[in-house]
Amino acid sequence: VEHVRYRILAHFHTSPEDYSVIFTAGSTAALKLVAEAFPWVPPGPESSGSRFCYLTDSHTSVVGMRKVTMAMNVTSVPVRPEDMWSADTRGRDAGDPDSQLPHLFCYPAQSNFSGTRYPLSWIGEVKSGRRCPVSVPGKWFVLLDAASYVSTSPLDLSVHQADFVPLSFYKIFGFPTGLGALLVNNRVAPLLRKTYFGGGTAAAYLAGEDFYIPRSSVAERFEDGTISFLDVIALKHGFDALERLTGGMENIKQHTFTLTQYTYTALSALRYPSGAPVVRIYSDSEFSSPEVQGPVINFNVLDPCGNIIGYSQVDKMASLYNIHLRTGCFCNTGACQRHLGISDEMVKKHLQAGHVCGDDVDIIDGQPTGSVRISFGYMSTLEDAQAFLRFIIAMQLHQSDGQPFPQTTPGEAGAVSESEALDARLITVDTCSPSPQEDVRTASRVGDDSPSTVDAGGLYPHPPTTTGTQETPPEKAAGALHGGLGPHVITNLYLYPIKSCAAFEVTKWPL
Repeated sequence: VEHVRYRILAHFHTSPEDYSVIFTAGSTAALKLVAEAFPWVPPGPESSGSRFCYLTDSHTSVVGMRKVTMAMNVTSVPVRPEDMWSADTRGRDAGDPDSQLPHLFCYPAQSNFSGTRYPLSWIGEVKSGRRCPVSVPGKWFVLLDAASYVSTSPLDLSVHQADFVPLSFYKIFGFPTGLGALLVNNRVAPLLRKTYFGGGTAAAYLAGEDFYIPRSSVAERFEDGTISFLDVIALKHGFDALERLTGGMENIKQHTFTLTQYTYTALSALRYPSGAPVVRIYSDSEFSSPEVQGPVINFNVLDPCGNIIGYSQVDKMASLYNIHLRTGCFCNTGACQRHLGISDEMVKKHLQAGHVCGDDVDIIDGQPTGSVRISFGYMSTLEDAQAFLRFIIAMQLHQSDGQPFPQTTPGEAGAVSESEALDARLITVDTCSPSPQEDVRTASRVGDDSPSTVDAGGLYPHPPTTTGTQETPPEKAAGALHGGLGPHVITNLYLYPIKSCAAFEVTKWPL
């Protein structure tokens, strides 16, 4: 277990001299630990009290920390991203330069909603007092929510020395779930206060009186009970496999961003015959660099009239193509409201209408309650990106006579040149076939006259094939109708769930 702690710190370019690793049940548990142990100071006659500030583009688990601070009578302040961007950098508050009143600012290195990457330089600027979320005297500490960021990018804690860094390991390796960690800067560790003590955390205590001495090690002091040591040991194999398969996090960063940029370029260029866009992408960047954008694309699908198609409908269609999407608000209501234009009153109105987080109520009064998100990891491939694009084309555009895409070979991991990006922006759709059967017939012709594009046969999905007869469902139905009133045997059942999408065969139907 101690070897794994060293391995984790080495992964983030630091050492036990600077940081301690506290294993938790996940990133959420790590955040809760900070909320409970931070040395908050409530307001009093001689003090305005501590401030808990968090970026509104934060995970629910960060925002939930305010319930702990509220119980301690500590003021919580939500900070909009645009306010942090526009905050002037300055020297320490001249009114009380020696104030040690502790404040905490939390922000994500990468938005789990849109993939926006916020500057790691904020860590040093906030800690030094040069960029303050709110203008109050005191000493600022920074919690960097790195759970989403470190899944595809390197984090150098020797340069960006955040005070607290919560992690979730399954986001990096895919396994094990239920195991996270809190990296604590050793300079801050002595300030943390602990109320409860569990097995393994006490150096000595008495059962008959209030006597308790905690262990000196930061990790042992905060890891109550038996840690999940078998899963901890598995982390070593996770780091080994990651290094062996990819060559390191910098390679993963470049690979995932290239796939994301490729998909974004093609997706944003899709147009209906009228010229209207097929999707609306929610982003704060133009996907120009992995420094400002992570491997996440958040969007909603539009119909030809510009109306949003509900995310649950898109999700169900994607499942027919074996594509797994994440839909809703992604445990980030702040970013969801900001990008979708949902007011506080609308959120409350949606709740009254029966909508809760995680359900399928995707459109209320014509307005979306969430969106669709795709993410890329180190195991994602160019074929995965193209399969997703084929799905969007099949669902909304139903095939066409020509669909250029940025050309790239799998060996190049989806690199996009300027000329290829221009090709993608020229995507047009000449015709929309009226039926799935016509879709199938035209799919084989797509792009035959465009040798500079990706092979058309690989860009468009075909309806699922079945064993037995190759006769299409309508042909069978026509044969039955023209065969008179005699007995018939049903051999196959096909469902067309939405509009003219591809059919899927029903193999079992209880009577």
